[in-house]
Amino acid sequence: MMGSNFPFIQNSVLRANLDDAFNHVVILLPFSESETYDEAGKSSFRKTIIIYTASIIEALLFHLVDTKLSEDDLSVRSWEIENKKILYTVGVDHEIIAGDYKLKVVSSKKDKLNLAGICEHLKEHKILTQPLLDKIHVIRELRNSQHIGPHKIVKSFSKADLENAFSVAGDVKRFVKARL
Repeated sequence: MMGSNFPFIQNSVLRANLDDAFNHVVILLPFSESETYDEAGKSSFRKTIIIYTASIIEALLFHLVDTKLSEDDLSVRSWEIENKKILYTVGVDHEIIAGDYKLKVVSSKKDKLNLAGICEHLKEHKILTQPLLDKIHVIRELRNSQHIGPHKIVKSFSKADLENAFSVAGDVKRFVKARL
C-alpha cells in the first residue's frame, strides 16, 4: 500500500479523507484529456476534479484553523444599537437617534465554516498571506462557478483551469505543512 500524500496531517480521519479525494483526482485525470471524449466530456471531468481539488484546499486550510485558532478566535464582534429611540427625523434616509451602543459577540462554530470564512479568519489572524489568499479565491470562484443556475452561457472548464487548481493546491499544501 502506498503512503499518504498528506503525512504531516496528524488527524487520521482527515488524512484518509484527503488521500481519498486525491486518489479520485488521480483516477479522473486521464479522462480529462482522453481522445475518447469531446470537449464537453473533458470539461465535465475537469469540473469534478476542480471540485475535489478545491475540497482538498478547503480541508487543509480548515485543519490550519482547527489547530491554530480557538473558538474564541472565531468570534465575531460588532457594535449594535439597542433601545433605539428616534429623536428627530431629518428625511426618509436620515434619523437622529438615541440608544445603548453595545458590543455583541457572536461565536462561530469551526465545523460550520466554508472556504471563504476559513480564509477570512486565517487572514484576520495574520496566518494566511494576501498573495496566497488571492490564488485561493480564484479557485473558490472557479469551484463556485460549478453552480449551473446563474450562468448566461455554458461554462466550460479548461486544462489551464485544472493546472491552476493543482498549482494552488500545491501552494496550500506546502503552506499548511510549513505551519504545522
